[in-house]
Amino acid sequence: MKAVETYFNDLFVRLGKVAEQSPTEKNFRHIIKPQIEKVDGFFGATFINAEWEIRQVYFKRNFLAVGFSLKKVKELDNFRKLMDETPMPQLSEPGRGNIVQPRLIALRCPIIKKGKMTSMVSMMIRTEAFLKAVGLDACNAYKIPCRGSDAETKGTLSESHKQVTLNLPSTQWVIKYE
Repeated sequence: MKAVETYFNDLFVRLGKVAEQSPTEKNFRHIIKPQIEKVDGFFGATFINAEWEIRQVYFKRNFLAVGFSLKKVKELDNFRKLMDETPMPQLSEPGRGNIVQPRLIALRCPIIKKGKMTSMVSMMIRTEAFLKAVGLDACNAYKIPCRGSDAETKGTLSESHKQVTLNLPSTQWVIKYE
């Protein structure tokens, strides 16, 4: 599944170009715009401070998220710890979503000064766009277990399924498919 690595490498390069410019709350939208304009399945982006508080959003419609502390999100505890210990790009497992929130994959890239994260930029991609881009949507069945639970599934895998393990920033994905 080289397609998965290629897909995420492209997105992390784009997010890295944003982080390299050390955006602020005031210029975040302007800096990220050229990097996300042609990203299929782009859902949104945020500028997050070192305290894991959302300080700016790309789409003005998401203004209510500004000021929200991601420390309140238990599912991010491990990611926060990793970012504090070793600031580096992070990839979440596919989020399950619900009626209000679509299924998303989050990518985060820290802005580092003197070895410490001073802020970060984040991009959310619709899971369906990822599945289509890497060809998993055309498979009869697949399963993506992450961190001990099935994050994304389709159909029933037979015993002869294929499996690939991908070491991605801050997490490992195992993709089983046929």
